[in-house]
Amino acid sequence: LTLAPKQASNVQVYTAQLYQNLKVGILHWDNIFTFQKSSDEVALPLPKFNIYSTLYLRFKIAKVLDTDLGVDVRYFSKYDAPEYSPQMQTFVIQENEEIRQSVGNYPICNAYANFQLKSCRFYIMMSHVNCTGSGNYFLTPHYPINSRVLRIGLNWNFFT
Repeated sequence: LTLAPKQASNVQVYTAQLYQNLKVGILHWDNIFTFQKSSDEVALPLPKFNIYSTLYLRFKIAKVLDTDLGVDVRYFSKYDAPEYSPQMQTFVIQENEEIRQSVGNYPICNAYANFQLKSCRFYIMMSHVNCTGSGNYFLTPHYPINSRVLRIGLNWNFFT
């Protein structure tokens, strides 16, 4: 297997984005919808659609603890994403038809709770809550993403 860099002469990316943020009382729904098209799908493959949406409740507990409870979803349409090449330490176009792998067309959902008390923020999040345990969950060909993961964190700003 030999790898050699190639260069495309003129590739343009056309993008249209729509931001839609709705708020009714403590209920918030923030969305970003993206359409994108590459002028050369072979040199620069891109998913046609990307969606990020988060639905959450924002309120205070005892008038001092800012609280966000919600879920977010990331989705992009199916496409032949570039694969990682350890030999070149970069992403390359999938040229081998026999092992070509498309990724996308699968939502990744997270549930979270964020709390802020003055300069201290702490959170708990369950990543990839919609993982069934037996699926092809890939953001990059041949490198699966994590299944369900519980994350807990603390962020303390000493200077405000």
